[in-house]
Amino acid sequence: MSLYQSPLEAHHLVSAVLRLIHATHYADESSPHWDAEREYSAEQVALAARALTRAVDAMPENEQPIGWRKDGES
Repeated sequence: MSLYQSPLEAHHLVSAVLRLIHATHYADESSPHWDAEREYSAEQVALAARALTRAVDAMPENEQPIGWRKDGES
């Protein structure tokens, strides 16, 4: 039995979420583009989550994380 290694997309999602947290909670509101950064970061989280979902769906069923079902069953 091998250890589970998350797809690269999981790392992209974590990075996007951290960027969103930074843009939301630590933004410099005096910057003229702070609101655009927050909006962009939120969009990147959505895209990364979609990419991760697709990557896990493409994995063989026996390699998917426990509890992950393509058909939506639990």
